[in-house]
Amino acid sequence: MTASTEQFVDIAKRGQDLVTESVRSWTEAAGGLARQFGAGDRPQLPDAGVAVDRVFDFYEQVLGHQREFARTLVGASTSVLDQVTEQATKAAEAVTEHAGRGAEAVAEKTTRATRGTAK
Repeated sequence: MTASTEQFVDIAKRGQDLVTESVRSWTEAAGGLARQFGAGDRPQLPDAGVAVDRVFDFYEQVLGHQREFARTLVGASTSVLDQVTEQATKAAEAVTEHAGRGAEAVAEKTTRATRGTAK
C-alpha cells in the first residue's frame, strides 16, 4: 500500500472506532437512565409530533421577525437613498447655476476688455 492509502485506511478505522464508542456510550447512558426508574415510575415522554410542531412554530416566528427586520432595513435604505439623491440633485443644480453665473461674468469681462481694446 502507498502512504496515502495507509493514511486513508487509518483515518477510516479511527472514524469507525469513534462511532462504535459513541454508540456504546449512548447505549450505556440510556440503560442507566432506564434503570433509575422502576416498572411503574417511568416518566411520560413528550409526544414527538408535538415537539416537532413546536420547533417549527418557533422557527416560523423567528423567520417572520427576520422578514420584518429585512423589510424595515430595505425601507430605511430606500428612504436614505432618496434623500441623498435629492440632495445631490440640488447640489448639482446649485453648482451648475453658480458655474453659469461665473461663465457669464467671464464673458462680460471679456466683452468689456475686447471693446476697450478695440477703441
